[in-house]
Amino acid sequence: MTPRRIAACVCGFVILPLVLAQSPAPTDVLVFEQASNRWFEGPSTYVAISPDANWAVFISGLGNTQLYSLATGRPDPEKLRGGLDRVEAAGFCGPGGFLRLGARGSESGIFFPGRVAPALSSLPPDAVPTCSADGAEIAYYRASAPDKVLYAGPRGDYRDYGIDGTVTAMTFSPDGEQLYYLLFHSDGHSSFGRITLRTGSSRTLATGLDASPVAGHIALAPDGRRAFVALASAGLPNNEARHKPDADRWLKIYELNFAKGARRVVVESPGQDSSDPAIIGGNLYWVRTVVHDSIALVPTGGGEAKEIVAGGEVPMWAPDGKRIGYTFGGWRLADWALNLDDAVVTVDADGNRTSQPTIIVSGYHEDFPPAWSPDGKWIAFHSHRSAKPVPEYSSLGSSDDIYLRLADDVHAPEIRLTDFGWETGPAYWSPDGKKLLFNSWDRAGQRGIDKLWVLALDTESGRPLHVERLPLPEEIRSAQWGAWSPDGKEIAIEDNRGGQQRFLWVASADGAHAEKLLEYEGTSYGGLDWLADGKTIVYSALAGDRMQLFAAPRSGGAPRQLTHDAGNLMHPRVSPDGRWIACTRIVQSKQIWRRSLP
Repeated sequence: MTPRRIAACVCGFVILPLVLAQSPAPTDVLVFEQASNRWFEGPSTYVAISPDANWAVFISGLGNTQLYSLATGRPDPEKLRGGLDRVEAAGFCGPGGFLRLGARGSESGIFFPGRVAPALSSLPPDAVPTCSADGAEIAYYRASAPDKVLYAGPRGDYRDYGIDGTVTAMTFSPDGEQLYYLLFHSDGHSSFGRITLRTGSSRTLATGLDASPVAGHIALAPDGRRAFVALASAGLPNNEARHKPDADRWLKIYELNFAKGARRVVVESPGQDSSDPAIIGGNLYWVRTVVHDSIALVPTGGGEAKEIVAGGEVPMWAPDGKRIGYTFGGWRLADWALNLDDAVVTVDADGNRTSQPTIIVSGYHEDFPPAWSPDGKWIAFHSHRSAKPVPEYSSLGSSDDIYLRLADDVHAPEIRLTDFGWETGPAYWSPDGKKLLFNSWDRAGQRGIDKLWVLALDTESGRPLHVERLPLPEEIRSAQWGAWSPDGKEIAIEDNRGGQQRFLWVASADGAHAEKLLEYEGTSYGGLDWLADGKTIVYSALAGDRMQLFAAPRSGGAPRQLTHDAGNLMHPRVSPDGRWIACTRIVQSKQIWRRSLP
C-alpha cells in the first residue's frame, strides 16, 4: 500500500501531479504505449526493448510480466512462457533469446535461452543478469545480497568484481569485451564505470551523477565514446530537493561524453520521467512515464466521477465533511516516494472545491494522508519520517510507522505510535475514536503479506497504550486494506489472494467470525469503505481493463457497479453525510519513443 520500491530480480527484467502538456520533437516517434490499471506499480513498471526493437517486456512486479510485439501492439503470453509452466519475470538475451525467472516442473530459477528449450542456469534466483549482444557473456549482481559484488564472464564461469555502490544498470560493449555499469552510492550520487573483462581492470568514467536509485538501463553509443543515461540534472544530486514535492527533478536522457565529462540533455519531458535509453539500428529509444492522478468525487448512488483536485491520491474526509486530505507529490523515479507530502482542500455540500490546497503534513521522506479522529482533535498518518534528507527510499535513518499529531497545528510535535512497521498503510480511526486500524507486513512473517493491526491510544495525550495484530483466520491470505463499520462492530477486509484474485471479507472487530462476501479481480491496493447505514460496502475492482467502484450488500448478494469512468478509480472513502465517495482517479501509461541517434 505504501509505494514499494520494487526490488530488482533479474536484469533484462527488474522488479522493481498533474502532467504538463508538451510537444515532442518533430523527429520523435511514439512506438508503443501500454496503459496501466494499477496504482504506484504503474510508474515503477520496468520496460526492456529487444535488441531488434521488435518486442518489449513490461514488468510491474513478480508475476506481472507481459511481452508485447511492437509491430502489432499485442501481447504474446505463449512466447513469453517459452515452454515454462510459470514465468515471474523475463528479459532479452542475445539474438532472439530470453532470460526467464520461472518454473518448469520441479525446476525453478533463472532459465537461459537453449537450443531447443529454456535451460535452467546455475544463477541464484535473486540474480539480476544482463547478456552480451551474442548471449555468450553474462553479467549479474544479487539484488538481496549485502556484499557489493558484480559478476561477469561466460555462462557458468563468472569472475567477481568488487564495486563501491549499488548497481542500477549494466550493458556490454558490442564486442562483449567490456562491461559498463551505473552505481548508486549511499550519499545519493551515482557513478559510471567500465570493466575490461579480459584483464579485469576497471575505470570510473564519470562521478557525481544525479541518477535514480531505481534499476533501469544505460545505452552505449556505437563509437564507444559516449553513453546515454537518465539523470534528474546535470549536476550533483541535492538530497534536500529529493524530498520536495514541487522540485523539478524529473528524469531526462543525457548524453555523457567520457573524454570531456560533459553532460548534454537530449530528451526531456516536463512533468514526466524520460528513462531507460536504448540504441538500436541507429535510433535512440527511451521510455516516457505519463501519469495524471487526481482526487475525484462520485455520488454514493453511482454516476460520473468529478475531479476536484489534480495531483492527489488516497483521500480522507475530515469529520465535518468540509475538508478532504490527500497525498501528493508525483512518482518521480529519481526520488521514489521521498517527495510525498499531505495537503487538504475544502469542499461544499455539493462536492465543489472551495479552496486552494494547503499543506497539512510535510517532512523528510514519504507521508501518507491524514486521518482525522472523530472529534477532529488528532490526525494519524503513515510516514517514513527521517531526521535528515536521506537519498533514497530504503536509506538508513528512515522509519515506516504510524504517527499522530494535533490536527490544526502544523508545527505540533509528531508522536510516533509504532516502531515495527514494514510497508505500512494508512491508518483509520474506530468510530469511538479510541483505536486505529492499519495494515503492515509482519517482520516475523512473509514478505509481501499484509496483516491488520489495531492500536489503542490515550486520546487526551496521544500516548499509545498497546498494539496487537488482529487475529484473523488463516483463510485470509493478505489483508491489504481494512475499514471499520459505522458502529465499530465489524471490519471489512480486502484480501489479496495473489495475482489479480481478491476476496471481500467481513469479520467482527476482534477478528473472529470472518465471512467471505464475494470474489473479484483487482490489480493493486483498491481499497474499501462502508456506506453510512452500515448495510453496503464500497470497493474498487477490475471492470474490463480499468479499476472501478462497486457496492456490495453486507448481507450478501450481487454487487453493483457504481462507475464507468475512463480512468481508474481506487481508494474509496465515504463522506460523513453519506452523499459522496472520494476516490483516487488515475490515468497513466508507459510509452516507448524513438528518434534518430544524435
